[in-house]
Amino acid sequence: MHDSFLMQNISCEIKKICDENNLTRVDIIEISFGHQSHITEKHLLEHLLDLNKDVLHENTQVKVSYEDMDELTAVIKKIQGEKV
Repeated sequence: MHDSFLMQNISCEIKKICDENNLTRVDIIEISFGHQSHITEKHLLEHLLDLNKDVLHENTQVKVSYEDMDELTAVIKKIQGEKV
């Protein structure tokens, strides 16, 4: 349940970052979570493809790492893609 809430917020932030930076297609996303998170690269990609299908695609690479941070916290470290 908590991870679903976190992934929803990540989806919103990705939309915002893409809008602010005129990104029309995302090829690589790198995100860090706390060690207690159960989010995997596959699960996150599936969720983001569902909610961000306007900028993500089946070949988008999602890299997940785990660090010491508070629960329900994520850090988007990198978004790389194509600009308008």
